[in-house]
Amino acid sequence: MSDPREPMNAQVKQLFDLMRAARPAQRVLEAQAMRAETAAFSVLLNANAPAVEREEELRIPGPKGRPLRVRVFQPPGTGAKRPALVYLHGGGWMILSPETHAKLAKELCIAAGVVVVSVDYRLAPEHPYPDGLDDCVAAFRWVRENAARVGGDSRRIFLGGDSAGGNLTAATTMRLLGSGEEPPTANLMICPVTDLDLALNSESARRFGPGDLVLDDAMMRFFCESYAPRASWSNPFISPLRGDLSKFPPTCVVVGTIDMLHDDGVAFAQRLLSAGREATLLTYPSMPHDFMLFPGLDAGAKSVEEMAGFLRAHLE
Repeated sequence: MSDPREPMNAQVKQLFDLMRAARPAQRVLEAQAMRAETAAFSVLLNANAPAVEREEELRIPGPKGRPLRVRVFQPPGTGAKRPALVYLHGGGWMILSPETHAKLAKELCIAAGVVVVSVDYRLAPEHPYPDGLDDCVAAFRWVRENAARVGGDSRRIFLGGDSAGGNLTAATTMRLLGSGEEPPTANLMICPVTDLDLALNSESARRFGPGDLVLDDAMMRFFCESYAPRASWSNPFISPLRGDLSKFPPTCVVVGTIDMLHDDGVAFAQRLLSAGREATLLTYPSMPHDFMLFPGLDAGAKSVEEMAGFLRAHLE
């Protein structure tokens, strides 16, 4: 839902018209129904995805030896080992997959010249917190320890994700730091959830949550309550905005100004700066939640280039 004080971007309006036409008349807030609905959008999300040098699917060891599926995207060219980006897809910790995010993964792979390892972590409500986070931590550790297996450089491992994946990016970083491990080389947090209470009660949630076509307030509440009991939302591994950010790596936070999670992202960038850490905030006017996933948006293409520029700037 756009704000009357902010003109609707013409490309976003066209996108919203397509989404209205494709969406069921009544949205059902139930995991399987939502997964079926969003799976139907995969074709739209991956329209005109670029071709990478190679892609493969691997099964790597997850928590307690459980197999964990990842998709690996290799950039064009040969030679020296490349930096790697461990990518955590969004979807409210409940829906979506590496497949729905393949276009964005490929775009970042090519634009930044990095190997992208996209993680198929376990989803709520079947697997609430901390199962998905455990998978993300295990995946990052595996990539760092086995970087050569995917053509990556173990000294240059980035971590990133969108929406709930941005939340998991921050929480994974906190887990690594808490265990005395080196953090990622840099983090990429795209339209992130950083505090579950703030996500539902911020000014941007009030302005843009009701009736939004990408992420509305009812969906967000359902996602949050399915991921973790409300009484646990103050846990910094669930709401990383409340955690210790004093040792965080350089972090790029991306926000759209008509996204209900806008204030979550801005607050996290501000907290990093207040803690004396490096934070880059990329703001895109009149853009909704996760706008870079959708084809045909000029701002989406620009955001990929700017995110890739951030990653390239932190290769050394």
